[in-house]
Amino acid sequence: MPRRRLATPTKRGHVGFAGVAVRVPDVTDHDPSKERTVGLAVGAGGVLALVAGRLLGSAVLEAFGVVAAITGGGIYAHQKVVERDAKIEEAETTIHSELDDLDPVARAQVLEDLARSAL
Repeated sequence: MPRRRLATPTKRGHVGFAGVAVRVPDVTDHDPSKERTVGLAVGAGGVLALVAGRLLGSAVLEAFGVVAAITGGGIYAHQKVVERDAKIEEAETTIHSELDDLDPVARAQVLEDLARSAL
């Protein structure tokens, strides 16, 4: 008897699992605001679990709340860092393209002014 694979590729964006086609989300559909919302939701749920654990006297629920709050905060902080890096990269690209449009003397003057203002 031939061995049958459980997960088989069907068409683009779908995976067949035991005869059932399941849509796999495309990574290009990624929305950064959803990840930030997830981080806030996990953190808020953790704080609620922490408070409920305190009120009910449940050490397990309290520990779960602490872990969830820290995890939510980490997800949120990670997303903020990613957004900041994207803004920095966009600014660098814009500045480089503007500098490339200048003649060498004007470029040197702009870079000198930027260096002085950074000190």
